[in-house]
Amino acid sequence: MLNRRNLLNNFGTGLSGIALTSLLSTDGLLADDAPIRPRIDPGQPFAARDPHMQARAKNVLVIFCSGACSHLDTFDYKPELIKRHGQPMPGGGDLVTFQGKQGNLTKSPWAFRPRGECGKMVSDLVPQLGDLADDICFLHGLTSKTNTHGPGENFMSTGFTLDGFPSMGA
Repeated sequence: MLNRRNLLNNFGTGLSGIALTSLLSTDGLLADDAPIRPRIDPGQPFAARDPHMQARAKNVLVIFCSGACSHLDTFDYKPELIKRHGQPMPGGGDLVTFQGKQGNLTKSPWAFRPRGECGKMVSDLVPQLGDLADDICFLHGLTSKTNTHGPGENFMSTGFTLDGFPSMGA
């Protein structure tokens, strides 16, 4: 509840912060602008800005193959999945989806091996790509707004799960 004492306390605290900023600025003691954040022109807030760091990559190749083999069979090594092979999905219970009753967990039929100097685990399904593991950037932190393949493909290409939006390459 806001009473007179709390109002004056909040008001005084706010004014003291403004006064401190003014005093530090006058004495030249304010911190420099953070180098990590590029300056934004208020007249053009969406204009291109300088990057945080100079880019080392000259080209980017996005490999997205609709209907291709699973990430779990190629680059996404899951030791816990191997350990739980044949077991029911934890927390799944008697879950039934539109595809039918949920089956047990299944490990990849291909073995994974460390590849390159980096030791990236890549499956024997793609050994030639595994030889290039030191030259490839693997992004494993991507997320989607859907767990269904059709809308997921739309999201990957357009940024939207619904049909009707232009896609990369359009």
